[in-house]
Amino acid sequence: MKHTLYIVVDTSGSMHEMGKIHLQKNLCRTVTQLKLIDKDKYLDSDFHFYQWSQNVTEITLQNNGDIPALNAKGSSRLCVLSDFLSQHLNDTGRSMVLILSDGNFANSDIVNFQKQLSMFTDLLIRTVAVGADADLLKLKKISSNHTVYLSENITSAIDDISFASDEPLDAPVSISQILQSAPSETEESEEDWDA
Repeated sequence: MKHTLYIVVDTSGSMHEMGKIHLQKNLCRTVTQLKLIDKDKYLDSDFHFYQWSQNVTEITLQNNGDIPALNAKGSSRLCVLSDFLSQHLNDTGRSMVLILSDGNFANSDIVNFQKQLSMFTDLLIRTVAVGADADLLKLKKISSNHTVYLSENITSAIDDISFASDEPLDAPVSISQILQSAPSETEESEEDWDA
């Protein structure tokens, strides 16, 4: 079954610093090449790229499939992103969003972002920290499973969002609980290995 991954690229003014806008373009290139590297794994994946600053607009790939030049300007407000996602997400089925950002947005926006998108129960959001100055704590707060990936691990982020879920795992309380739930071993007759 085909699934769409929305890749949202922060192109706000802070991306001018430390060459982050160039890193953004290279991260997007990595994503476009995944289907060429592992066709079977990503056969059912459809990647859509969007740039996000004062508004969210689709990035149209060049004729050769490459990412066009990205321009960093303005500010990236989470309310703009949550409004866009609210309008474009599937009402049925799982929706997947990968946000590439330095996390340079207001703390007050995070609560509203979480509140507005909480009505989408099948929404999976992962974040990729872009730049050495990325605010990992803020990026963690907007990820639906509170996971942040470093930019060099973008393929792990894509695999996580594409093939995993946000279902909570119940950790065992103690080792004794693990031992109690383990199936009992039956004693097998010893065979003569020297025969």
